[in-house]
Amino acid sequence: MGLAASQARLLSITSRMADNELRSQLINNAKMRLTAESSQVSEEYVDALNKTQLMMKNYNTAGESQYQNLTFNSLTAYSAYNNQYGLRDKSGQLLVSEADAAKFQEAFNMAEQDESIIEGDTDGLNAKALEEFLKSYGLEKSTTYFENQDVFSIDPNIQAIYEGDMVYNTDGTRVSGIHYGYELSKTSVEYGIYLELLEDYQNKSDAYTDATIKEMQQTVYDTVGNGDTYKNWYSKMSKLDADLTYDTSGETITAPADAVTQAQALLTAMQDIYNALKGHLKTTTQTTIAPDGTTTETQIPGTFANAMEEYLSMPNIGDTRYELVGTDKAYNRNPPGTPLLTDPTTGDPCKWVVYDETVLDSLPESQLDENGLPLKTEPETAYGDGTYQEVIKSTVTESQYVENTIYMWEYFQTNIMNALKREDFSTGAEAQAAKAEYYAAAKQLSMFIFGQDVGAEYYDNLDDMEWCAGKQVWNPDIDGEGNGGWGQIFPTTALDPSEGGIVAENTITVPYEVTTTDPITGLTTTTTVNETYQPNFQAVLDVYLCELMMEQYGVPNYTWIDVNNPNENADAKAEWYTNLFERMMEGGYKAIENGLASSSEWLQFALESSLISMEQVNDEGDWVSTMYTNCVDITESSIDIDITRAEAEYTKAMNKIEAKDKRYDLELKNIDTEHQSLQTEYDSIKSVIDKNVERNFKYFNA
Repeated sequence: MGLAASQARLLSITSRMADNELRSQLINNAKMRLTAESSQVSEEYVDALNKTQLMMKNYNTAGESQYQNLTFNSLTAYSAYNNQYGLRDKSGQLLVSEADAAKFQEAFNMAEQDESIIEGDTDGLNAKALEEFLKSYGLEKSTTYFENQDVFSIDPNIQAIYEGDMVYNTDGTRVSGIHYGYELSKTSVEYGIYLELLEDYQNKSDAYTDATIKEMQQTVYDTVGNGDTYKNWYSKMSKLDADLTYDTSGETITAPADAVTQAQALLTAMQDIYNALKGHLKTTTQTTIAPDGTTTETQIPGTFANAMEEYLSMPNIGDTRYELVGTDKAYNRNPPGTPLLTDPTTGDPCKWVVYDETVLDSLPESQLDENGLPLKTEPETAYGDGTYQEVIKSTVTESQYVENTIYMWEYFQTNIMNALKREDFSTGAEAQAAKAEYYAAAKQLSMFIFGQDVGAEYYDNLDDMEWCAGKQVWNPDIDGEGNGGWGQIFPTTALDPSEGGIVAENTITVPYEVTTTDPITGLTTTTTVNETYQPNFQAVLDVYLCELMMEQYGVPNYTWIDVNNPNENADAKAEWYTNLFERMMEGGYKAIENGLASSSEWLQFALESSLISMEQVNDEGDWVSTMYTNCVDITESSIDIDITRAEAEYTKAMNKIEAKDKRYDLELKNIDTEHQSLQTEYDSIKSVIDKNVERNFKYFNA
């Protein structure tokens, strides 16, 4: 090869070697970038592994727990099983949804249009706004109590009396009135006056009775029966009663030998004493109105007189007694007994199934029912027409006779003083003064109830509300068609025309005690001030009827219902939204945009950066601060979908990096091989050139 050709080839190899070195440097730089990319991909993957999402545990309507991403909506969602939470900003305002904010504002707009709320009545306005706020969620307070038609047997207007005058919106919805009438009547001036007059009347009545007791006692003790005074009989029978003992069964009585004789003597004495005092016993005047309008008054004996008449007519020793058992009609029994055709006491026709007490006593208890009768062994057949009743036939023993006589004596001495008419025993100065005060108090109470003085004849009835309410007289033809019913002696001052009330012409004066304190000395002075009132019994009558209704049928249970979902726990829902309303009232509120309300990223960021804080309603219904990290319903959970996505991206990126790295390594290897080949060729050519140069140099020097 010529020198020129060798030099040209050497230059070419040098150029290629330089190019290979540049390519090698570029590939090494690319490999370094792959290392950085690999590190970044790894960091992103680790971040995804470490990333968590705040989760909220909520309950559905069935009470089943479920986890959701923590958002404003999931945190504040209503459920009867959820704890109630709220979020507040740094100014203390409660964050609420746009829908809740709109309903809150509309509730006050509706309340401000209510003409029944007096200007300046903030409490009334707020109460009305709360009612409207709850109504916007379908919540109304109602009761099924008055669906029971039997309630109206108390009074056809009982619902209106209890609930009071209804106040309605223009759309027909009721806005007030529940329980209003009864509570208003109880707190009315008229009811307060009545209670004062009634208390005064009862106190004066008791004082009048106490003042006559001594005269009554003297009269009773001195009354003679069977040759001796009641006072002496009292001592004798007290001793006999103390001597009576019972055997271990508590049934058979043991008495002194002359117990029967003493009991017979006492029975005779009681008959004499009762006859002597009979004219002084209280009676009830019953007035009947005939169809032609004429009235008839009849004096009806009181309970004491009826009881004593029964005691004094009790059977003697050896007599047969018939005791009616319960009120059930007779059924077939074994043995059925013997029917009687007449009542042995009155002689009236009847049909009884009679059981002999001696026979019953011989039967074991296992064969007797709770009334001591044979167990029913057959279905109702022969006596199923309801004409038979069951009685037990027995013979009065000596011990029973003595025991019944003692019962009669105890009943007499316990009840005689209350059974006597006070006016027959008020001749002394003390009793006369007490009587005058009682009559004055009764007249005041009578004026309040009836608008007139009903007279001493009826004074003792003035604390009988049934009598005062208008059911004083039995009219056998009250409707003119032969149907009986209760009528009135006196119309009351109940102003409701449906009650047959009247407007009293006269006013009454009620004394009030007024206590004042001297601001300088601190001494208190009590003076009596007389106030004049127009009688009005309506409030008292309303309270009486309502309490009669509640005693008989229970208290109406007003409860919240959700008209949109009647099966839901509306009480819990009403409490939830009441809590929300009160919190918005007290601390103010701020509506949160719907987009943010559904964003879990925003809420997590806001909580972690303390832009907002949490509140929770406790068992007392108060809103208290709480940390979201301490909240039992909030948990942290790994975001599986993000981890899966990051893992896929990491694998894909690393595969690409590894593929590039392998290609770069192959290219570097090829470059190195080529470089070594070029270097060898370069060295060989350079050696040839060097030898040629050296040879030529020697040649030309020679």
